[in-house]
Amino acid sequence: MKTLKNIPINKQDATAIGGIEVRYISFNVEKEKVKAENHMQEHMDDHYVFIIAQTGSAIFHCDMEEMNLSARGMMTIKPYQVHAPKKATDDVKGYFMTVESFLVPNHCRELIENLTAQQQFLQFENDEGTHLEETASLLLSTFNTESPYKSFILNGLLTAFLNQACTLYLKKGNVRPQQKNQATIITTKFKALLEQYSFLHLPSFYAKQLNITTSHLNHCLNTATGLSVTHWLQNAMITEAKKQIYYTNNDIKEIAYTLGYEDHAYFSRLFKKITGETPLVFRKKFRE
Repeated sequence: MKTLKNIPINKQDATAIGGIEVRYISFNVEKEKVKAENHMQEHMDDHYVFIIAQTGSAIFHCDMEEMNLSARGMMTIKPYQVHAPKKATDDVKGYFMTVESFLVPNHCRELIENLTAQQQFLQFENDEGTHLEETASLLLSTFNTESPYKSFILNGLLTAFLNQACTLYLKKGNVRPQQKNQATIITTKFKALLEQYSFLHLPSFYAKQLNITTSHLNHCLNTATGLSVTHWLQNAMITEAKKQIYYTNNDIKEIAYTLGYEDHAYFSRLFKKITGETPLVFRKKFRE
């Protein structure tokens, strides 16, 4: 765990398999453990979090707003979103899943990133969410069962889960334009540009595309996310690098060249500096 501006940034637990961790939680049972891990305080995660409440209710603070999670419903928390659970009834039970960003398909990531804090909660009505809960149950049983193809099965079930969740977001009308301040608008436009252009461009390139100064771009990103332009450029690079390392059998030198790095040794050093492990260690860990 590292800290930026006194806000902890948590990495995925070591128990994750191939970038996926699935648990069945009970706030009543885990409350003391959660407190001990400092998760009751405001923090950020460098991955996605999906929580399905089957019983009970809880209150979260997310991006300075209050979010109510109640049964039966699902809440999504985006990477680097400042959040914390504040209150929970003793009967809260459900699925808790963390997912590395590079595993989320682009169309799902784009939809989720456009949700406001209030839109990130889905309330299920009648049979809504049944298939999503069934897929979560399959993910959990697979996660806890030994199989030589475990990571592949998890990946396939995750893709189904994410598409089911996004289908519900669309069906419930959660994706709709919202009024935003300038910092949020600039941040949204910057992230859209990151999808179009190389992360190897300097911050000044993106500032020029947005017709603002580099310092103003950095100010807007820090205001909206608490993170700098450099962070988001590095995050885009790491996300793409992880995809290449995970989904292909290309050697690291070839991957580095594909990403625009002629010096593969420099790329490996940068990857380790940001993630804490070399590309080869990452590949081995995520394919075990």
